Amino acid sequence: MTAADDGAAARDVVLIPCWRRPEFLWHCLDNLTRAEGIEQLHVIFRPDHGHDPLIQEVIAEFAARLASYEIDLPVRCPYRRTKQSANVLGGYLLAAARTRQLVFMVEEDIMVARDFFRWHYAVHAEEPQLFCSLSTRNHNRVVATSDDPRCYYLTTLDYCSLGVAVSRTVIGGLIAPHICREYFERPVEYCLRRFPSSRIGDGFVEQDGLIRRVQEALGERRPIAYPYRPRAFHAGFIGYHRSGRLTGDLAQRIHRVGRVIYNSERMRQVIENPEHIADSVPVPLETPSWQSLWRRSLEQSSDPIAVTRA
Repeated sequence: MTAADDGAAARDVVLIPCWRRPEFLWHCLDNLTRAEGIEQLHVIFRPDHGHDPLIQEVIAEFAARLASYEIDLPVRCPYRRTKQSANVLGGYLLAAARTRQLVFMVEEDIMVARDFFRWHYAVHAEEPQLFCSLSTRNHNRVVATSDDPRCYYLTTLDYCSLGVAVSRTVIGGLIAPHICREYFERPVEYCLRRFPSSRIGDGFVEQDGLIRRVQEALGERRPIAYPYRPRAFHAGFIGYHRSGRLTGDLAQRIHRVGRVIYNSERMRQVIENPEHIADSVPVPLETPSWQSLWRRSLEQSSDPIAVTRA
């Protein structure tokens, strides 16, 4: 474990799972360290087993821009299908033990807006019963976006692992009971047995599918908050569940990623699977000024499609 200071217990936590995309992690950290409030937070990096050694070089490059951080190397998961899930879920447990109140989970290919943290804090203050808040577009149903930075809505069944904020009480009381060997060893059987009424297909049992089932069972008692104006976007045009690779040294790869991920047309050109395009359209990272939030009804043009998406 590496830490910039020992003040983690007095801070909220940013959890960053990472693996083999140091060029994306570089851009992720470049945006995170520009976000309002980062100086008040403790960052936990979780490089998964077999990670690219350049991950640690990128972390070292940004160390001076982080008030407090640590690198936690997980024990190797013996189950291939749930290896990535074990890294994320184990990270949630560690972050919940470290945090003051909230855990922000930002994977290495998520780019956050400057008011990312401020938006999450504001919506949790407005809606103390939340299961979590999410900052990207809702990729599980079609919802009209808005340029008004104050507006948000509540929904259910729409969890995804893209720019999440969740309280330590939700992690400890609702998610942690399912982080067990039984789940990691046989995730399909576990989900079918523990969530027999779920609408989610049994092909979706990784960590986000498990957490989605937990929230689905709670329904409107523990809703999810989304902004009408997204505060983050998914930039991973290659990587987990996506084909392709980058060549060249790290500096060249960082440059190439930077030329692509902030440009909508270039993102469309490099994404091989059309169904992933909606997940990866960049959003403005500078948000107009706002002081308070305003809850609007959910404006949807389709039923949730979460049951068919990973």
